[in-house]
Amino acid sequence: RIAVTISSEAQTKTVMNVLVVYGSETGTTKRKVKAIASAWGSRAGKKFGTITVKSGDEAAADFTSIKEKYDAVVVGVSSFGDGDPPEGYQLFLGELYKPSKAPGEGEEKVARKPLEGVQHAVIGFGSTVYETYQNCPRLTDKLLEDVGSRRMLQRLEIDEMGAGSEQAEIDAWEGKLFELLNKGSRADAKKAPSNKWDEGEFANDSGKCEVDDRDELVLAQLKSGGGGGGAMMPVIAVLVVVVAVAVGYLYQTGALPM
Repeated sequence: RIAVTISSEAQTKTVMNVLVVYGSETGTTKRKVKAIASAWGSRAGKKFGTITVKSGDEAAADFTSIKEKYDAVVVGVSSFGDGDPPEGYQLFLGELYKPSKAPGEGEEKVARKPLEGVQHAVIGFGSTVYETYQNCPRLTDKLLEDVGSRRMLQRLEIDEMGAGSEQAEIDAWEGKLFELLNKGSRADAKKAPSNKWDEGEFANDSGKCEVDDRDELVLAQLKSGGGGGGAMMPVIAVLVVVVAVAVGYLYQTGALPM
C-alpha cells in the first residue's frame, strides 16, 4: 500500500465555479453581462471552472443551493424608476434581504449567512441623468456582503452618459476579475473584502456612495406576488392600446366630437 500525502494547499485549492446573474430593464445590461461571460468561456488561459448565466429571478429560484454549486457570484444589474430592481431581478434582491429580517412568530426560519464561503463582484449600469441610477447595484453589493459573501473586486459603476470610455472600463474590470477567478480558491472567501461597499468613483462629498433602501417595497411586492421593477409596463402598454382603440371607435361612431 502506498501512502499519499496531500499538502494543505492542495486541500484548499479548488476550481472556481462561477454564477453570473443579471437584472436588465431594457436588455442592455443583459447583453453586456452575457458578452463578459462568453468572452471568459473562450479566453485562452482560462483555469477556473463552469460559468452559468441566469437572470435574477432564475438565480432566486435556486438561491439556497448557490453556496454548494458556486464559488463566486458575478452580478450585472441596473436600476428602474427610483432605484428599484429592474425586470426579472426583484426575487433575487428579495432573497438577499430576507436574512436581515427577523422572522416573526410562526414564520420559517431563515439562515443569516446563506452565502458564507462565496465571493462576489458587482458591475452596475445606468445613466447619471437619473439620480438613483446606481441604487440597485449598490444595494446588491452591500446585501451580498451582509449575507456572508466576500467582495473580491471593487464594484464598477458604468455611466452610459460618459465620455465614450465605458467599454474600456468594462474590459479592464472584467480582465482583473478573470485573473482573480483564475488564481482564486474557495479559501479566499475567508480573507478581508477587497474594499467597503460604499467606496466608488461616484461617491458623495463625504467620500461614500449613497444608497436608498428598498426593503419595504421589495418584500411587500414579493408577498403580494409582484414582479420585477418593470413588471407593470406590459400591463400599462396594453391599457394604453385599449384606451386608444376605444377613443378611435367613439370618434368614428360620432359619440365624441372631432
